[in-house]
Amino acid sequence: MTLRLKIVENTVFKQKPVSSSNLSAEDKHSIPRGTELELHSWDRLEEEKFYIRVSLAKENFQGKNTWYAFIPHVQVIPSIVKEVQCCSTAIVKGLDRQIIAEMNRIVPGILVSFDDLNVNLGSAVWPYLQPPAKRALERAIASAGDKMTITSAYRTIAQQQILYNHYKNRRCNIALAATPSRSNHQSGLALDTPYPTFWGRHLSQYGWRWLGPGDPVHFDYKGSGRRDIRSLSVRAFQRLWNKHNLNDKIAEDGAYGGQTARRLNNSPVEGFGIAIGEFRVLRLSQPYMQGEDVRKVQSALAKTGLSIEVDGFYGPGTVATVKQFQEQKGLTADGIVGPATLEKLAF
Repeated sequence: MTLRLKIVENTVFKQKPVSSSNLSAEDKHSIPRGTELELHSWDRLEEEKFYIRVSLAKENFQGKNTWYAFIPHVQVIPSIVKEVQCCSTAIVKGLDRQIIAEMNRIVPGILVSFDDLNVNLGSAVWPYLQPPAKRALERAIASAGDKMTITSAYRTIAQQQILYNHYKNRRCNIALAATPSRSNHQSGLALDTPYPTFWGRHLSQYGWRWLGPGDPVHFDYKGSGRRDIRSLSVRAFQRLWNKHNLNDKIAEDGAYGGQTARRLNNSPVEGFGIAIGEFRVLRLSQPYMQGEDVRKVQSALAKTGLSIEVDGFYGPGTVATVKQFQEQKGLTADGIVGPATLEKLAF
């Protein structure tokens, strides 16, 4: 499976997410519209609203292969969950972020980050636990007086689906994998460490229990205040799917069955568009982008007096109206709803 980056508008790759005028010649590189580049990986940094960071697999410019790209000018070519064959689950981080965010929208604060603790984290590790589990982990680390290496903690159902697919297809030396929503790692109460003997002495004092010799690196929090949230992870995905697939909705019941499995396997690893706040960058695509954010933009355009059908689909008619609005406001009339257009629409 190959991740690719398509340049949809003439753009400038940058070493820092700032205006091109503030960068030296060696820290920027112009890329023409229509270029496609193979990616090793890409990432959306929480502190950056308008840029993604891309790592190029083959090309390098100015001797560098990692650059910042302006979101409205680029498109990560979708790859879906069922196509993943690499053994690392880090490839699905974009979708992971959306699932975790949706869980915390349904039940605010149900998962909290523990990356502020004294820990070393693996590249695919999501540092999230339920609040009582984090507090117990913090006390255990303080008791040990040492930095803890963690190789797995919260695992989204998208990550678990990849592992389960590997298991069914006999890939990556995975001898056994739970179906999504059944793994303890979807509970926000589990973690793995490669040093279980040392850490077991400290974790056991604060409500953590070693799973046993069958999975010697694994610990579960069994203390007070914990909740079983595994069905919540499924429900979060179901809600996320429905927001972006208005004509293919599924039950939001928290049950992982065939209908949910099929949609999860067909979900883009980079997530359902790149969001700015609650909005994605909207552009004409095939199939059409759809969802509540499209509907809100259409409603805002209608309020300006422009003629538009508010149907939640970002099709040619909506693009034409967006271009008309952009011309009225002195913007580049490209039909792409990005930060500048959203600002003029008063979002």
